[in-house]
Parts: sequence; C-alpha cells; structure tokens
Amino acid sequence: MQIIDVTLRDGGHAKDFNWPIDYAKSHYKNICKIPEVKFIELGYWKQTSKSKNLFYNLNYEAVKRITGKKNLKNVSIMIDYHYCSKRLSDYPRFDQKEIGMIRICSRKEDIPKALKFAEILKEFTKIYVSFNIFNSTNYSKEELIKTCKLVSKYNLDYVYFADTHGDMDLEREFSKFQKVISILNKSGKKVGMHLHDHSGKAYFNYRQLKKYKINMCDASLRGMGKGYGNLKLEYITKNKNLSFLTDLIRRYDKLLTMPQNIYTLITSSYKISDNYASEGKRLNVPILKFINICSKIKSKYKDNYSDNFFIKKKFKN
Repeated sequence: MQIIDVTLRDGGHAKDFNWPIDYAKSHYKNICKIPEVKFIELGYWKQTSKSKNLFYNLNYEAVKRITGKKNLKNVSIMIDYHYCSKRLSDYPRFDQKEIGMIRICSRKEDIPKALKFAEILKEFTKIYVSFNIFNSTNYSKEELIKTCKLVSKYNLDYVYFADTHGDMDLEREFSKFQKVISILNKSGKKVGMHLHDHSGKAYFNYRQLKKYKINMCDASLRGMGKGYGNLKLEYITKNKNLSFLTDLIRRYDKLLTMPQNIYTLITSSYKISDNYASEGKRLNVPILKFINICSKIKSKYKDNYSDNFFIKKKFKN
C-alpha cells in the first residue's frame, strides 16, 4: 500500500494551518523514513481564502525550509479548484527538486472546468497531478460512472475518492466504486482513497482497500485532519516504524491533539459537511435540535455549507 501523508495539510484544518516550523521540519524528516509513504503533503499552495497562515499559503521557499533542501521530490501540495490561482506561472515546475505532485480537488459542479485546468497544469509543470473527487459518497453510482468516464479522457496520473463526510462503509458500498475504478485503471490512472474517521470506519475501510486491491490511500499522524480526523498513519505502518513515530507523537503530544467534536458523528450519518458540526458546536446547539437541522439539509447544501440553516432556526447564543 502506497501512502500519502496528509498530517500537515489536512491536519492544518485543526490548527488554522499554523504549524510551528520546527515541528514541520521534524515531521518531514521522520516521515521520510517510511518507504511506503510516497508523498508528504505539506499544505495548500498559495491560497488565502480560508487562512493567511503559511500552510494554507505555501510557496517554494517555505517548502525548501521545511524539507531542508533534501531534493527528494516527495512533497505533495493541494489546491482547491474553486479557490486556487489559475495563473500557471504561480505553480512549481519539473526543474525544482522538492515538489513531486500537485493534487487538485473539485466540487461536483466544477469538475469539467477543473479537469481542463488540471490537464493544462500537468502539461505546464510536467510533474504528477492527482484529481481528487471529494464528497464522493454523495454521488450516485450513475453520477460516479459519468464523472469517471470524463476523468479517464484527461492526461492525469492519480484519481482519489474522498470520504469527505466520513460516512463511507466500503464493504457495503464497494459495488458503487467497482466499475469506476476499472474505468480509471484502464485509462492508466492510479486510484486512491482519502478516508475520514467521523463515524469510526476509517481503519475498517482501509482493510477493505487491501481486499479490493486499491493500493493507495491517505493517512495522517494521530489522525490529524478536518472534522473528526483521518485514518491514523501509526495504525497502518509497519512495526519497525513505530519507534520514531511514537517518539514524535510523545514529543509533540499537545500539538498533535485534535479538539473532539461529537457533532461530526451526526453530520456523517446524514452525509453532510462537517462544517455544520463545527457551527453546531460553536453555537452549543442542543443535540436533538441539531439532528432536526441536519435532517432538513438537502441537495447542494449537503456538500456546500450554508449558515442559513442556523440563522433561520435562531440558535445563536
């Protein structure tokens, strides 16, 4: 199983993308020791819409500072199509020696435009490009097939399905993904999964990946990530790596601790964005009222957060 470590990128959601540089350096140095970790995703690239902090607004000088100029070309960076720069000159090219992959994620409504941009970006940068389909469990089987037939036409390297809302049960739902994985593999693309743990199924789903011969996944140290977090890297790595990983966790114990939010268990059960869980916790909405709100969220608002559901119900303190 090849792994992309997403501790600094996805875990940035829990730390306002403001990791101490000393930790980032130590993290990169230690994760480089794990052969099955193909890429280490440091953060988002030159975006500012959600945060002005470094790991949401990375640049090449910051990347070199974190990696110590090791020139391993094992750094991955992420961009959101709906937030990222569309100016090609803003992106790293093949002649630099640190960044080996750009991952681009797209909302359902942006996929045709995002695919065109992803292919142009690959041609310009000449480094690996991954196309990430997030909110994937809210696609119907027919929508997934249609989307992946379109994706298969583009010159990209990887395609990832994100369990964005943390509700996936891959044993029960694999038939939904089986045909699309075959379509993508036939077009020469490697397929991976990004597994959230909102409903406690991340490790269970990881075991299904191995059974179904999906050979790439994301993981993070201590499960650091958006919502209730991700598949834990230390749960799936080989025992020989545990000595330095557990030592890293011990030394940065307080930093590598996520604020727990039980509301995410409810949002995952309704297949909706965990941003509703964050708002529910912030407003201290009673659980039964929160469940009632979640049950009424439909259509595009399941994937795209709208605070109207809280404003209209007047649940502000």
